[in-house]
Amino acid sequence: MKINATLQKLVVEFLGVTLFLTAIGAAISSSGTQLATAGIAITLGLAILVTGGISGGHLNPVVSLYFYSKKELSLSELFGYIAAQIGGGLVGIWIGMSIWGKNVSALSNSRNATLPELVGEWVITGGLVFLVGYLASNKKGNLIPVAVALWVFAGLQLTATGAQANPAVTVALLLAGHDVGVQGGLIIAQVVGAACGIVGISVFNAKAIKAKKAAKK
Repeated sequence: MKINATLQKLVVEFLGVTLFLTAIGAAISSSGTQLATAGIAITLGLAILVTGGISGGHLNPVVSLYFYSKKELSLSELFGYIAAQIGGGLVGIWIGMSIWGKNVSALSNSRNATLPELVGEWVITGGLVFLVGYLASNKKGNLIPVAVALWVFAGLQLTATGAQANPAVTVALLLAGHDVGVQGGLIIAQVVGAACGIVGISVFNAKAIKAKKAAKK
């Protein structure tokens, strides 16, 4: 079977995010124990591992934004990736909740994001983008699935938001009853965090280049 290369990448991104959000939907619909949160992180790591060779295993709009900033994606590809990721997120959250017999919730807007929630998403997203970008730019991409899974698992324990760190996840969680005002604020924090992560990668890589030049002298 032949398939357009770009379409194949978008389908893979869609399926990868669907798998990830299925795990999240099932976890939040069940007991929500540490074992369930570990399942989320493991599923994400496996999804990146499986999709990495085809689409790059972004599974996250802010990760795609990083690769766009490196000119590894065109603007049209960036929009395609984001659409596929958000679509996969919506389908996945529905599947995960359905596994436990839960129905999607109506949209609600009773409050806005708090400062701790915003700071948590800023930090966890910035760290995620930094990890992915730093490893990719230093030819250690094979470590990304494990590194991201461990980072997300840590964030699940340490942030008030459950370490969403992914606009596709944040949008999908609207169907699980999360407030529109909260989720909108978190997406802004995630984009700001991603920008900080990109700057951090540039700083670390600049130091590495400088050290190499000094060694040659």
